[in-house]
Parts: sequence; C-alpha cells; structure tokens
Amino acid sequence: MKRLTTFALFLAFAGAAFAESPLAKVKTTTEKVLLLLQDSKFQGEEKKSERRSLVRAEMEKRFAWEESARACLGRHWIKRTPAEKAEFVKLFSEFLKDTYSDKVATYYGDLEKVDYQGEKIQADYASVKLVLKTKAKIDHPLEYRMEKTGDDWKVYDVVIEGVSMVKNYRDQFDAIIAKSSYEGLIKEIRAKQPTP
Repeated sequence: MKRLTTFALFLAFAGAAFAESPLAKVKTTTEKVLLLLQDSKFQGEEKKSERRSLVRAEMEKRFAWEESARACLGRHWIKRTPAEKAEFVKLFSEFLKDTYSDKVATYYGDLEKVDYQGEKIQADYASVKLVLKTKAKIDHPLEYRMEKTGDDWKVYDVVIEGVSMVKNYRDQFDAIIAKSSYEGLIKEIRAKQPTP
C-alpha cells in the first residue's frame, strides 16, 4: 500500500511538472485554438468575429505583450514615456492578435498535423520547437521563445521558418521611425487596426 501511495504521489508530481513546462503550455494553447477552429459552432463568415475573439482570448493567456512590444521597439523603447509605452503595448498587441487570429483561421484548412519537437530551458528562458505539417506535405518550422513569468511561461517571440517576429518588426519599426517619427509609426499601426 505504501509503495502504491508513493507511486501515485510520484505520478501527481510528474504530471504537475509536465503541466508547468513551456512545451506543455504551448501545446495546451495550440490544441485549444485548433479545437475552436474545428468547432462547427464557429464555422462560416458570419462567425468570423466570434471565432477571432475566442482565438485572441487564448493568445492573451500565452503571450508576454509588453516584453514583445519592448523588444520590437528596440532602442526607441527607452525614449518613450510611461504613457507612450502603455499605448504602444496596447496597439501592438491588438495588431498582433488580429494578424495571428486571421492567419491561423486562414491556414487551418491546410493543416494536417502539429509535430512538437521539444523544448530547451535555460533559467527563466525557454525555446519550444514544433513543425506544422500541411496536407500538401510542406513542413513549416516554428520556434516559440518564452520567458518565465511567475509560475507561467509566456511567449515573447515567434521564429517562423528561421525569421524572428521581433527582429522583423524591430527592423520595420526602426525604418519607419528613421523615415518619419515615432508618431508616424503609431499612425501606421493604428491604420492597420480593423474597423469595428
């Protein structure tokens, strides 16, 4: 009986440790999003807004918006006031949520399988790699770069087929600010927001 209890406790702790891993967090979020997209209640153009809202809610739980926004703004972040930083985080996170939720819904129909490749953890940072396998037999490698926040793991960068989201946006934002101004960048991001 004592051995059985010890084994049961081991399984409980092992399960808890697995549930807290970066890979488990990514897998849980990915599977929730895929289930939402499969659900017949959310199919069709008339359900697009509701479907997008549900996907965005799942993203909200998994992404470190401030860290992503700070990294994407790069050297320009330090020059911003607290109010400007808060505004930028809000605008940038809304932009990313809209972009991501629309792309996921668009490409979902061609997805055959998500192949989780593993995780690498170094202190409070982690990398989770996976491959999206399509029905056309094309593989799309993804890497989620994550940071530990309290007891949770949050995504701050996504590397798609070798291209870092953070670096990509940082280069774009830097060019816009150099050509125009920080205010010009904010105007461009606002212009890309969907109209209500």
